[in-house]
Amino acid sequence: MAALADPYAPTGVARAADPSACCPRCVLEREWLRIRRSPLLAAGGFAVYEGLLDDATARALLREAFAREGRRDQVAPDEDREQVRGGAPPRSLASVDGGLLLAALYTAPELLRFVAGAVAMAVRPCGAQASYSIYNGAGAGLGLHRDVRGCDLTLIACLHDTDPGGEGGCTEAWPHDLTTPLDDLRAGGGHGSVTLGLWPGQCMLLHGGIVPHRIRAIGSGRQRIVALMCYEIVG
Repeated sequence: MAALADPYAPTGVARAADPSACCPRCVLEREWLRIRRSPLLAAGGFAVYEGLLDDATARALLREAFAREGRRDQVAPDEDREQVRGGAPPRSLASVDGGLLLAALYTAPELLRFVAGAVAMAVRPCGAQASYSIYNGAGAGLGLHRDVRGCDLTLIACLHDTDPGGEGGCTEAWPHDLTTPLDDLRAGGGHGSVTLGLWPGQCMLLHGGIVPHRIRAIGSGRQRIVALMCYEIVG
């Protein structure tokens, strides 16, 4: 994918001096300025990795996800009016708090160095816990959004998928719309999306705080489980 560089640079940054007067695009332009030197951002805002998790670790994480109690996370369509990041995107999935195994991986110095190296900036875990997301059956998915404030980077590890080549389940991202308000994308605007498939055993690192994205809904009879680890860029 072509690098995101000057053609996507912010315009009119001076009008962002008063945060209370900012429009959504101003806020996103400031965020772009904060992280614009990230090599991962220059490469499109995401990368997929093979072998980041060994098979034994992936199997152990999957067992932990199954063993812990989850909670239903359901938000109906048309409830989200967020323009920048966070909000209440429509979704249907089960969320499971990570246990000791995922916590150890999430905070491992080796993984922190890997994530920091991908963006050439210091990072730290966002929050005390990582989590698992379980997409189970027809319609399970997650609507258009940018990740909540503080979650600048998301490392997504695909642990299980009963039909990895099936419809849905993939991440759809808008890497050329870093400063586009979300309502513009909901209305069909923007510069086009890309589809990012993730098979069991693969991991994806995503600049989820600025790259708009969604998880397309899966079909009946399918189950997909991922581990989610969010990191904040320091400085």
